[in-house]
Amino acid sequence: MKKIIILSLIILSFGIKAQTFNQTYLSDSVQIKELSNKQGLSYKIKNYDNDSYWSKAANNIFINYNDSLEITNILEIPDRDYMFKYGNKLYLLNTAFHYDYDTSFNQLFVVDSFSFIYYDIENRTENYVNINDSLIEINNKYMFLEQSKEIAIVSAPRIEMFDSNSVLNSTSFKITILDTLGNVLRYKKINRRLHDFSFEEQANNILISGVAYGTYTTSLDNKIYYINKNSLDLVDSINTDKHYLFFKTINDSIVCGITGLYTIYVDMYNTISKTVINNNYSVSSPAIHWFNQYFYNTSSLSIDFINEDSIFFVCQLRDANPYNSRGIEMFNFKRDGSLNYRYIFNDYQSNLQREINGITATREGGLIIDVMSIINYNFSNAWLLRYSHYGNLDLLDVKKEDKYTINLYPNPTTDFINIVSSDEIKEITIYNSLSQNVYSKKHKGKDIEIDISYFSKGSYIVDIRTEKGNIRKKFIVE
Repeated sequence: MKKIIILSLIILSFGIKAQTFNQTYLSDSVQIKELSNKQGLSYKIKNYDNDSYWSKAANNIFINYNDSLEITNILEIPDRDYMFKYGNKLYLLNTAFHYDYDTSFNQLFVVDSFSFIYYDIENRTENYVNINDSLIEINNKYMFLEQSKEIAIVSAPRIEMFDSNSVLNSTSFKITILDTLGNVLRYKKINRRLHDFSFEEQANNILISGVAYGTYTTSLDNKIYYINKNSLDLVDSINTDKHYLFFKTINDSIVCGITGLYTIYVDMYNTISKTVINNNYSVSSPAIHWFNQYFYNTSSLSIDFINEDSIFFVCQLRDANPYNSRGIEMFNFKRDGSLNYRYIFNDYQSNLQREINGITATREGGLIIDVMSIINYNFSNAWLLRYSHYGNLDLLDVKKEDKYTINLYPNPTTDFINIVSSDEIKEITIYNSLSQNVYSKKHKGKDIEIDISYFSKGSYIVDIRTEKGNIRKKFIVE
C-alpha cells in the first residue's frame, strides 16, 4: 500500500549566505569559490528548471548560483541527498537497508523500504511515498526523463563478486516508471543478465549501458540495451567491447561512452546505424574517478555540453595511491570524439585528494565543476570551479583601466561591432567558442567597425592589440 507523509521543514537561509562560499582562487582561466571544512558530500544537482544551477554543498546546505558563481539562494534541509530538481522541487529515491548474515555467515543486504521523496521549495514541505519493494531491486539507479517528465528506475539483484551462484542466479533486471508524485505508471521485468550499469534517455528509448559479470561457466558481456519508454519492451541492443563508467546522450542518434585508466577511451555510438567511432587519449597518471552517489544514475554528470561540437569531460588525475591527486584534467571534444583541447589544473590544494562530482557547460562556452577536496574522513572542502578557455577577463582587476580605454558595442549584436580605443589599434583577432580564428586583420585607428553578419550565433573573444599591449573582450552574436 502506498503511504504518503508530508512534513513541514524550516529553511534557515538567513545568515548562511555570508558564511558559505568565498572566492579562494582566481587566475586568467580559473575561478574557485569554496566552502571550507564542511561535513558531508558536495555534488551537482541536475536542474531541469530555468533558475541557473544547483549543488549540494554540505550535509544540510543546498545552493543556487549563476554563471559567475554568484550565490542567489541557499537552502538548509537536514539529512537529505536530493539529486535532481524539477518544477521547483528536489527529488530523491531513498533505499533503506540493513546488513544481516545467512547460516554460513555470509553478509546479506536486506531492504527495509524504497521511498520516493520530494521537497517543495516554495511551500517548504517534504513528501514521502513508499514504493512496493517487489518493483525494485537493491542494486538500483534512477533518473528524470526530461521528455516525458517521468522518473525511470533501473534495478537488478545484488551480486557478490566471489559468489558464482549469485552471478548465475541474477538473470533479469527491472524497469519501473514513476510520475513526479511517486505513482507507479509502468513496470516490466526484462529477462537479461545485467549487473553493473548506467542509462540515458534517447528519443523514444531508454539506453542502458551495462555489463553482465562472468564466472567459470559464463563470460563477461558488455551491451547497450534499447528499452522502449512506453512499452518498456527490449527492442534492440548493441554489443560493446568496454564497460563505460561515463555514459551520455548527445542527440537522437549519438551516445557517448567513456572509460579508461592510463588511457581515456571516448567512444561515440550511432544508435541508428549501430556504428562506433573510437578515440583514445593518453594521460600521465591513472585518471578515472566517478561520482557514485548511492543509487542515483551519476554516470552522465561528468560529461556535459551545449554545443555538440564542444563536449566537456572532466576527470581526476592521481598516482598509484588513490588519495594522492595530481590534478584535474578537462577534455573538450567534437561530436565524433576528436579533441578540441585539453587542460590540466593543479594549482590549488594539490596536496589533497579531489573528487569530480559533476560538471556543467555554460552558455559562454565555459565550464563549472563541482569538486570535493578531501581533508580527512570527516571534513572536506566544496569547490565551485569555473573554467574559461579564453580567460575570466570580466573577473580580473589586473587592468581596471582597460574598461575605460577600450569600448566594444553593441553587445549582444547581430550585424557589426564597433571597437573604440583611447590608444591606436594595430591588430584585431576574433575567436569562436571552439578557439578557432574566425577573423584576423591589421588596423590603424582608434575607432574600428567590423562586419560580423556572417558569424554564427554564439560567444566570441576579440583580441585587440594596441600600442600599450593586448586586451581581450567578449561579445555575443544573436
